[in-house]
Amino acid sequence: MSAGFLALLDDVAAIMSKAAASTKMVATSMDDIAAMTGTGAKGASAIVIDDIPVNAQTVTEYQIDPKKELPIIRAIENGSMINKLFAIPLALLLHEFAPQLLNPILALGGAYLGYEGAEKVIHAIEMKFFNADHKEDETSQTAKSQEEFERKLIKGAIRTDLVMSIEITFIALASVLEYKPDQHWLLLLVALLIIGFIVTKVIYGLVKGLIRLDDLALHLDTTALDNRVGQFKKKIASLIIKASPWILKGMSVIGAAAMLFISGELLSLQFTSIRGFLHYISENPLVTFLGFSIVGLGLGSLIVGVEISAAKLLNKIRFKAA
Repeated sequence: MSAGFLALLDDVAAIMSKAAASTKMVATSMDDIAAMTGTGAKGASAIVIDDIPVNAQTVTEYQIDPKKELPIIRAIENGSMINKLFAIPLALLLHEFAPQLLNPILALGGAYLGYEGAEKVIHAIEMKFFNADHKEDETSQTAKSQEEFERKLIKGAIRTDLVMSIEITFIALASVLEYKPDQHWLLLLVALLIIGFIVTKVIYGLVKGLIRLDDLALHLDTTALDNRVGQFKKKIASLIIKASPWILKGMSVIGAAAMLFISGELLSLQFTSIRGFLHYISENPLVTFLGFSIVGLGLGSLIVGVEISAAKLLNKIRFKAA
């Protein structure tokens, strides 16, 4: 009887030992995930900063019913989450089986951002210098209803976000692998999922805040009491109301500039001579920013030109066929 009891105690001790080892392994894995998440987020932070104005200008450049602004941003945010769920497995698969394709894919994304940014610049020039302010944006021209316009707006924003999501994911993965080169793919997956979730919430949280500045001003004004603090709140509310249009207009400009800069930067990953040439001229960050932006604008304008020429050619062919 005592021998059986001692054997049972040995079994319990063995189970507890294994459980302790497993707990230690899980704790170590959690530490690794936390460290990798921090490293990956840090590596992608520069792109995240650029991504904020890019996403903010999606809503600020169009006339949208204020009641629809937050639902539209939420729809884009949900699309961004789906984009991350696509980008993360793509990044891991390419890293494992075809790492040589990472830079070409980013360069293609850069070409698309250049096209988007160049379109915005060309549209702004037309409005400013060619009396084209009577023309509505192409998105609203082709929309048969407000709902269709909003759907087109959301789809366009999600397409742009896909490029940004892929870039953020690829750069975060590169930062994590630099920190821990031989990490298990499952831990990499968890770390990238956490990074993707945090980045998306931060970006679109700030975008929501920028879009609803007028609500903040109204809240400050209506809750202000008749005292010094209340007077201060009223002054802040007045300042926000005056500055809000300029901030939103500035976001539109900064967003287009960020698109062009990121476009040139992504292209330079594949065509390294671009980066080398800019560094040869000067290592000043402003020169680098302008250089990448010019590259993005140049390629984007070329793509816009090809698109317009192709559309005209197709119209001629259709006209002759008719």
